[in-house]
Amino acid sequence: MSAKGILDADMATIGRWLSQGMRWWVGELEQLLPTRLRFAGSDGLPRLSFVGDGLLPETDSNGRIGKPPLRPGARVAILVPSDLCLARVIERPVLGERDLQRMAAFEGDSVLPFPPGTMVVAARRIGSGSEPSKVRVEVAGLPIDTARAIADAALEAKVVPTRIALDDNAVSARPIDFAPAMREAGLLPRLRSATPLVWAVVGSLVAINVGILVWRDVAAVERLEGVVEAQQPAVTVAQTITRRIDQDRALVAGSLARRREHDALAGLAAVSKALPEGAWLQRYVWDGPSLKLTGYKPPRTDVAGSLRRSGGFAEVRSMNDDIQAEVPAGEPFDVGAKIVRR
Repeated sequence: MSAKGILDADMATIGRWLSQGMRWWVGELEQLLPTRLRFAGSDGLPRLSFVGDGLLPETDSNGRIGKPPLRPGARVAILVPSDLCLARVIERPVLGERDLQRMAAFEGDSVLPFPPGTMVVAARRIGSGSEPSKVRVEVAGLPIDTARAIADAALEAKVVPTRIALDDNAVSARPIDFAPAMREAGLLPRLRSATPLVWAVVGSLVAINVGILVWRDVAAVERLEGVVEAQQPAVTVAQTITRRIDQDRALVAGSLARRREHDALAGLAAVSKALPEGAWLQRYVWDGPSLKLTGYKPPRTDVAGSLRRSGGFAEVRSMNDDIQAEVPAGEPFDVGAKIVRR
């Protein structure tokens, strides 16, 4: 199928493609169901048996005749006697239901002794094969003349055959249904089902719900944007206050740092505490990180050692190592040191 063929297709062809796609999708979903749910023992359809050239109501185990369909156009299941068909069991790889039916139609000429175009072929899976990747498949062929007779009998009885199954009394496997192959061959009209319409309605409702959800979400976002815009002046004021607070905190932190680095009173207090008893300062020189002390001390007093032992000073050194004469005020000293910050 080319792009030109898709663009040139009419509405009937597009509708047929959509119908085929819907049937394929439903078939794939059906394969996901357990076997006991997928192949129910009874579908609730009236059952008719093909006998001779006509349809007769099915009889139960007691020989009682079931109620025949009364209204024209009723959907029924037609049972075909097994002696009208030829069946054969083969092994094939595991396939889906639709692929299995296509395989049976394609290989029917080589599997069954019928000339091409003279039979309607259907198949069913009946069990596991000799290998894990294979299954046993029963392929059945219904002569095309018999299939036409069944279609004519259904038309005469004014019923719609939903299933045309092989009557083999098998309950453990899905019955062989010739109806899909007969519809493909043009012997039966295609069933009119409300399923596509229902799915179209469901899809429309889902699209409407999604549209409503998107619209509500957009409306909620717009309302939130309106609230944000209304609060923008207050937010601007709050941001300005916060920015000024941060600036003040930075200014205070910087001032405290500079005070710790250049605290003259703290240095003077440390010197007063570290000087030995009787020593007094004549000159105190402070430039921030270091200081120079000049003064007088009692004889045999170690000013530099006292400063070192105090722990508040580092790199304590005597600036004048010459022996100076003692004066009435005491021995002079000249010491330099660096203040240790804590």
